[in-house]
Amino acid sequence: MTLGKKIQELRKNKGITQETLASELHVTSQAVSKWESDTSQPDISLLPVLAAFFGIMIDDLFEYSKEKEYERIDNMIENQRFLTNEEFAHAESFLLKEIERNDKHHKAISALGDLYHFQATRLDYRARTYAKKALELQPDSKFDHNTLNNASGGKMFDWNVDNHSELIEYYFEFIAKNPQVARAYLYLLDSLLDDCRFNESVQVLEKRKQVIEDSMNDYYASYIVEKRDGFEHAVRFYEDCLKKYPTDWRTLTSVANSYATNERLNDAIVLFEKSFAVEEKPRYVDSLESIAQLNIRLGNKNGAIEAYKRELTLLKEEWNYKGGETLEKVNRKIAFLNR
Repeated sequence: MTLGKKIQELRKNKGITQETLASELHVTSQAVSKWESDTSQPDISLLPVLAAFFGIMIDDLFEYSKEKEYERIDNMIENQRFLTNEEFAHAESFLLKEIERNDKHHKAISALGDLYHFQATRLDYRARTYAKKALELQPDSKFDHNTLNNASGGKMFDWNVDNHSELIEYYFEFIAKNPQVARAYLYLLDSLLDDCRFNESVQVLEKRKQVIEDSMNDYYASYIVEKRDGFEHAVRFYEDCLKKYPTDWRTLTSVANSYATNERLNDAIVLFEKSFAVEEKPRYVDSLESIAQLNIRLGNKNGAIEAYKRELTLLKEEWNYKGGETLEKVNRKIAFLNR
């Protein structure tokens, strides 16, 4: 659909004549007629006025292929810190229409989930900002403390709220239907162990071993020991994992996570560095992010800044980032440390 045909469609949907539209835009009716017949196009300065008059975004005046629309949504989520209400509503409407046409359209369903999660995290950021402002005014407000804690993913004291029972039940059912999906067992194990459901964790790990043999089986066997008996009882099992899989980045990262959680900060940095060195390109940023945070914990601000700078290089060279929120977020962390 051309720009002219789009203007014609919008005008007719609004139930107005060419003369009425021309009057609203302070142009002649002949100009509108030429636009709609694609004899000429409106001046670029009129595009915002047209969009505002019809209650749409400027981009909506132009026809995009569906693939371009998916690409636009991906780019917004990847590169923007926030979405305007109009941007969010436009993307949501497009994806819902795609799903309405085909309720098994995985790409649209997956993208809509990603869109909702993106918007939820950004709204949580705003919730944290205003909860902190509210606490400056009323430091003892339970309501505002709860808002800050909930929006920050903080620990909840109430067991019935803090446990993962709903997610756990979902993954039990998922695995029953899809026993071959090896990664699903790990998501289930993480939640089970966080809820201290050790017997079930052992059973789930045994089922996973029947599906796949990999380094994660050994790591999670050690992790169960840590969560059930304490970190010191698990150390020798972690060391055995490192000897058995000295160049497996998933093992190195997983054990590093456990060491970091248990105050073995320098040991964790060493393992994260080893993991980063052996990971296949393009590499994830997690190891460098962890190294930066651990250095902050150790009071080594320069070490943290260096890790974040390496992350910027990684994103540019291995993931081809040219700009946008992903890079800006790292730059903000560097600027904060340089204050």
